[in-house]
Amino acid sequence: MATSRIVKVLRANTGARDLRTVFEDFCAMAAAAIRNRVDRNGYQAREEDYERTRTHYTPAQMDRFAEALALVALELDAHPRDVLGETYMQLGIANRDQGQFFTPYSVAQLIASMQIHDAPTQLLTRPFLTVYEPACGAGAMMITMTQALAAQGIEYQTKVHVTADDISAIAVHMSYVQLSLLGVPALVNRRNSLTLEHFDTWPTPAHVLGGWAYRLALADR
Repeated sequence: MATSRIVKVLRANTGARDLRTVFEDFCAMAAAAIRNRVDRNGYQAREEDYERTRTHYTPAQMDRFAEALALVALELDAHPRDVLGETYMQLGIANRDQGQFFTPYSVAQLIASMQIHDAPTQLLTRPFLTVYEPACGAGAMMITMTQALAAQGIEYQTKVHVTADDISAIAVHMSYVQLSLLGVPALVNRRNSLTLEHFDTWPTPAHVLGGWAYRLALADR
């Protein structure tokens, strides 16, 4: 399966709403649906946002959104990579006026392999590793990092915690969905990493269910 199938499903949902809005709504609703399964903090507000967005689509269109999310999950399981970033670029909706583009996955793989080459040695003296990404985009760097660690025999689901920032809401939602589906413990922040202005934090299911709030607090002490 290729991302072209996901693109086709999302394109079919255009009409009253343009393609960029359709993709933004898809990512926002997918992120809210995943988060509300495990996080009660802000639950009602997210449910209300979801319902407001849903009113713009027919039942058939909502079924296509569900199909698109299932295709993303299947593709991430079969070939872990930045599936949503690929989809975003194939849709041709990147905001180039603001210099918005996502790192090619092959470049992210090279950088990740250079950054975590000594991870097994670090884990000899530490209970887990922490990773920070100040401009996460769709999550390519973090996905390549987890896959590079897995190739070294490291169970990233229990031995690595990610903190990721981005000022863009759509980037936050894309990263959150992909890291959630890959089982990565992470806090994805909508935040300006330069001014530190903070809007929201999205904890992945692996973060919540893995007790990472306690583990991180204990490590800080």
